Amino acid sequence: MPKIIVTSRYLKSGSKKNLANYVKYVATREGSVAVKNIDENAPATKNQQELILSLLNDFPDSKELFEYEDYVKNPTVKNGSALISEIIDRNMDRLTNRRNYVGYLANRPGSVKLGSHGLFNEKDEPIDLEKIAKEISDHSGNVWTHVVSLRRDDAQKMGYDNLTAWRELVKRQIPNIAKNSKINMANLKWYAAFHDKKTNPHVHIIVYSTNEREGFLTNHGIEKIRSSFANDIYSDELLHLYEQQTDLRNLLKKESKQLMKSLAEKISQDNDFDPELMNLVSKLHTQLAESKGKKVYGYLKSDVKKTVDEIFMRLADNESVKKMYDLWCEMEQQKHDVYSSAKVNFPSLVDNKEFRSVKNLIIQTVLQMDFQAPEIEIEMPEPDMDIPLPIDEDVGNETVDNSVEDSTQNKLYIKWSDSYKEAHKLILSNESTLDYYKKAEKILLSESNNVLAIYDLGKLYSMKESSLKSNEKTFEFYEKALQGFIQFEPKAKKIKPYLQYQIGMMYFKGLGTLVDNRKASEYLEKSAELGNQYAKRLLAFEHISGKNFEQNIEKGISLLTELADSGDAFSCYKLGTLYLKGEIVNQDLDKAEKYLLSAEDNELTQYALGKLYLQKEKYDIKKAISYFEKSADKNMQQAISLADFIFSALKIWKRIKKKLWNT
Repeated sequence: MPKIIVTSRYLKSGSKKNLANYVKYVATREGSVAVKNIDENAPATKNQQELILSLLNDFPDSKELFEYEDYVKNPTVKNGSALISEIIDRNMDRLTNRRNYVGYLANRPGSVKLGSHGLFNEKDEPIDLEKIAKEISDHSGNVWTHVVSLRRDDAQKMGYDNLTAWRELVKRQIPNIAKNSKINMANLKWYAAFHDKKTNPHVHIIVYSTNEREGFLTNHGIEKIRSSFANDIYSDELLHLYEQQTDLRNLLKKESKQLMKSLAEKISQDNDFDPELMNLVSKLHTQLAESKGKKVYGYLKSDVKKTVDEIFMRLADNESVKKMYDLWCEMEQQKHDVYSSAKVNFPSLVDNKEFRSVKNLIIQTVLQMDFQAPEIEIEMPEPDMDIPLPIDEDVGNETVDNSVEDSTQNKLYIKWSDSYKEAHKLILSNESTLDYYKKAEKILLSESNNVLAIYDLGKLYSMKESSLKSNEKTFEFYEKALQGFIQFEPKAKKIKPYLQYQIGMMYFKGLGTLVDNRKASEYLEKSAELGNQYAKRLLAFEHISGKNFEQNIEKGISLLTELADSGDAFSCYKLGTLYLKGEIVNQDLDKAEKYLLSAEDNELTQYALGKLYLQKEKYDIKKAISYFEKSADKNMQQAISLADFIFSALKIWKRIKKKLWNT
């Protein structure tokens, strides 16, 4: 790749360095006309080496010069002499004052003259060298000097081996120099001189403003000036690089767009998905919905820009995108190598302004996504509250009063006998068959004076699944059981809360009697006061809903909280969903999370947790999906529906959907 060297710096009004020590050597150096017998191809002399070290120490940027490159490769007398001469030539502005520097440029050996000297500007009129030198010397504002040089072979190849070509180049580049020097073109003054040096033809340019308050050149401005000269001189050579870079930039944008639109398919093929990316996309969608004004990166607030950048960083991790950006940077470095040997410290793809359009593409893609979740409202079915308390020997085998008799003069009792337990389990078993039900019936009939057995016979004859269904028998046995519970309740001790609960439930559901909500409420309140959690739960639900009992939301929430805090899973679910919805109580997602997590083994609770993590201020789609998957694994249709919505909305659904629908 060809190369150009451009140096730019402030031209001081005086010098703090001693030019004499350097110029003295130039006049008597080995290889000059005065010393004819020295071998130019011999190794550089000790004096040359010492002087070069001194020059490089004073002018470290001289390592950019063509002559330094030649000297390092082949440190001969000839190359050492050329390097010393070039360093002094390039730094004459630092070694002398402005006035002398102008004269040096105009009359230095090798300067191509236009009349009596080599100074020129945009006009064809003769330039008064003394007048211009004094004007520049007396100027109190900033004065800048630029030197542009080529190797001789490159100069000849590109047609820059003559004054006319260099002068036209400078005239073309003056507007760019003015722009990057912060000088109004109407105030710009410039002069230049072309030195047709044997090894490297070059031009010196002096720039300043008639408005002494103008003129300020930054490192970025210098970089722009160098780049502009390189693009001008090597336009044809660099054109191919620019075209390749443009193609790469377009391909990278296209790849990013494809990733945003069809990420699901790619991730599915890789048997993986990125829930964190989904989380960010959902977050950005909400932020954009709340943002006012233009939905363009430059107009967004810093927190929204940060989310866009985080999504872009995820896309930039794609191997295809990485390779394209690395190649783009490699080509950019090649362009930079034309005018500098420094290695460019490229920003990340996300921070590169050349690719800001990808950020706007992300914004537009996310805006087009439909994140309106379907309204899937479900309620956990209430547990079968007419089932007696869990069989527990601690409740006691209380017969209460053997003198209690029914209408047939039979003595009634309440006993959790082994045979009753067996029949009770047969009725409730998920695997029960007709044989199970008949066996249970036989056992229960054998304990026809046990009120618990009488109650379970009523239940058995009410079950469609048993094939023993009989409305008459159902009412008969439930009625007999109710009377037995009522007769035992006043004298009962340990099982009093249980009896009160059962009586209340039978009035509540109309089992063996007409529905009587007043009596139901009366017995359930008594049972709850004695600590029965089933009674408390039903009262809590009824007081909250006001459907059957008098509505008292405060009391209902209090009872439900008491039960949830004691570890009742169903109450945890119910209270968690109330705080999640925020209809009856103020929405409190932290409390909702607390109570739902206490009952997360249930598929409906898992579904509720999934919805919770979609609503929290800090989205956690990864957790949401995890809970939807757990719920869907138990064939919870609502979780399947909502999970399917999320994945299709985000275009990341194939792999998960297959799993969900196979449950």
